[in-house]
Amino acid sequence: MSMRIDGLISGMQTEDIISKLMAVERQPVNLMKTRQHTYELRKGLWNEINSSLLSLKNKGEGIATAANLLTKKATSSDDTYFTAGADSSAADGTYTIDVTSIAKAQRLNGTTQANGALNLSGSFTIGDGTYSSTVEVYATDTLSTIMSRINQARDNTDPSKSLDVSATIVNNTLILEHKETGSANGIVLTDTVNTAGSTGNDEILESLGILNDAKTIQNESQAAEDAVFTVNGIAVTRSSNAGLTDVISGVTLSLKQEGVTGTLTVEKDIDASVKAIKDWVGQYNSTIELLSTRLSEEVVKDAASDVLKSKGLLRGDSILSNTKSELRQYVSTDIEGLTVYKNLSQIGIMTSGSDYGKSGKLEIDETKLRAALEANPEDVAKLFVSNEDMDGDGKTAWQEKGVIARLDSQLEYLTNTATTSIGGTVVKAGVIQARIDFESKVISDLADKIEAYEDRLATKQARLYKQFTAMETALSELQNQASWLAGQLGGLSSGNG
Repeated sequence: MSMRIDGLISGMQTEDIISKLMAVERQPVNLMKTRQHTYELRKGLWNEINSSLLSLKNKGEGIATAANLLTKKATSSDDTYFTAGADSSAADGTYTIDVTSIAKAQRLNGTTQANGALNLSGSFTIGDGTYSSTVEVYATDTLSTIMSRINQARDNTDPSKSLDVSATIVNNTLILEHKETGSANGIVLTDTVNTAGSTGNDEILESLGILNDAKTIQNESQAAEDAVFTVNGIAVTRSSNAGLTDVISGVTLSLKQEGVTGTLTVEKDIDASVKAIKDWVGQYNSTIELLSTRLSEEVVKDAASDVLKSKGLLRGDSILSNTKSELRQYVSTDIEGLTVYKNLSQIGIMTSGSDYGKSGKLEIDETKLRAALEANPEDVAKLFVSNEDMDGDGKTAWQEKGVIARLDSQLEYLTNTATTSIGGTVVKAGVIQARIDFESKVISDLADKIEAYEDRLATKQARLYKQFTAMETALSELQNQASWLAGQLGGLSSGNG
């Protein structure tokens, strides 16, 4: 780096002069940075709108099918007896459930063993009815070692398969238990060595007290059993207690206790349906309010914060204006072809009257909504999710679609992140997404211009310092020459004297 001489000869404030000159030169950069920040703020606003529209889309998907909207609930008279869940296909009704026995897994107990090495040496085979594994045992193995080998056992034929058998130790006693309930799921055990009339150290399972001398199970503390119960007097047997989907149509049943009798009630879950609709209406109102705010807010003069600087950047924007109008139109226009309910107001969802409908927000008459869901649930669902060709012309016009189906198509049109080609240029298919990409491109282009301009400014600043340094150097040489001449003239003057 070249040495800078700051006015040592000329007395000029070089740093200050160059700084002021560069400040003038930097003004275009500052303007570009200000413009770039404005685009960043505008992009943030578009992202905010996109997020709100996506939230509305997600809330709509929560009630996008009749199954989601027409939920059922299954209530047990005692959750300690049994629990259940119901889907929309379940028929309303009351079921008496009498549980004789619940399904159990087979459990086998050994005999108490000594601490430390068991001095057993040999092998045995253990199986779960589907897979089996040969377990090796060595003289130095403890009971804990054998337990670990059983729990880590893999099928002899397919080592990727583990066994549905678990081993534990209680009070130095090995316990084996099948992981699956039901009479068909038993533990299969074989000692490799079978010496009748005695128990050798190579007869592992017999030595552990799991098998007897006849090589049959010695102590079954719990037998494998099926669940036995009745539903409205109809006898049912199942190998499992939980997730029983094939007993009552549309109901998933889980048994908890045996020797009990209780009732299960299946009915419409009006509360869940109302909540789903309320959540959707709430998000719709939030989105409409955001669009209205961005469309109407005015620019703040001399704004000092980004929040204030963002105001007015989307004022009167045509995309937002069209989006708001279309959302309002889609929720308020009758669905063609429906007979019971044609519009939301008929089920208690109306445009808010507090501002004479100016805001476009919706409000709910919950009493009317609940009555509609109770009386005609399928027709309420059609109002939201209908997506059929009602007039038979071979296509489904938006006027024939339910409210959620209409909005979903429009919201996809606005927020779709897929790409498409327009005139050879690849852009986002979603209108809002395309606008966000446009803002990003302008920001990136400005960043490139700013970087290039900064390079030119750095070059110009270096040139100014070089010029001022050259001037100071020249002045220094002139000063030295003047001093030399003065000295020479002084010498001549004294010589003449």
